[in-house]
Amino acid sequence: MNEIKIIGIIGSGKMGSDLFNYLSDFNFQLVWFTRNLDHKQHLTKTFQKKIKRQLKHGIITHEVFDFKNRYKITDCLEDLENADLIIESVIEEKEIKQELFKKLDQIVKPSCILASNSSSVLPSELSEVKRPNRILAIHFFFPIAFKNVVELIASELTDEITIEKTRIFLKEIKRFFIEQNEKGAFILNRFLLQLQIEAYNLIKQYNLAFNQLDEVSKELVPEFGLFEIMDHVGHYTMFNAVMNYSRMDKDKKNYEPLMNELQNRAKNTGKQKGHLFYDEQKEWAGITQEAKQEIIDTLSETAKSYYKQLINDYELNPYPLKKALEEYCGIVL
Repeated sequence: MNEIKIIGIIGSGKMGSDLFNYLSDFNFQLVWFTRNLDHKQHLTKTFQKKIKRQLKHGIITHEVFDFKNRYKITDCLEDLENADLIIESVIEEKEIKQELFKKLDQIVKPSCILASNSSSVLPSELSEVKRPNRILAIHFFFPIAFKNVVELIASELTDEITIEKTRIFLKEIKRFFIEQNEKGAFILNRFLLQLQIEAYNLIKQYNLAFNQLDEVSKELVPEFGLFEIMDHVGHYTMFNAVMNYSRMDKDKKNYEPLMNELQNRAKNTGKQKGHLFYDEQKEWAGITQEAKQEIIDTLSETAKSYYKQLINDYELNPYPLKKALEEYCGIVL
């Protein structure tokens, strides 16, 4: 089986940058694509300063410096032609990803694996190419160094050699991963979303501020606030993801209140940020200890119930799912 030696990364946003920085600690040749020429020059300058500083302070050897100095940061998609694996991390819009994969299909060698880091677009939706057997999803979580979990998602068209190569790659970069088919895809975010939907209902029921609910919910989900993470991801991206998840569920109406909220916030102040949940300045009443306990109990029951449903619906091994959830959001079930 051919080794993965050259890796292409597409996208220079938060996740693309994190992928590049994480993978630069391993023995791969990296080619990082950004469509913005000015951004390319800035990224190149920043990376050069970083490795020169590492060399100066003895963090890396001259040999490692010379190897990393051959990394390519480019605004030319054709520079990815020799990649063994390409991971895209562009905006969470299916049409943009589809167009990108069609372009890559004309450029890269037949054996190249095309992987999406999407959190909600299925591999089969990107498979209108000559190599549908080489397409899958490798969904990392931010920040990669501290979130030791990856979702490896294959479609019915993905062949076994592509999956096995990807398994070897993920083991090589020391990532714990859970394998999913498309029916059970994006299971970690879909689990968290059920808590976010319930939390949104509790906001209305108890007339709370979003950050108040988050403080309470951190007793169950300690890694981040349920609404804080939506602000962090961006409401436009969250809306697209929730819409995609709703299509995977029979009970689509369950998603509507939160989807409407996210859509309205993204509309009001632009695609990327939106009107943040944590920006609201309204004075809110305190929360009684009794109300806090009721909220925790409700969220805890939602988590346990949905966890059991996932195990049953997708015939999952409970141990990897428990470990994955703990790595992702800190919840212990």
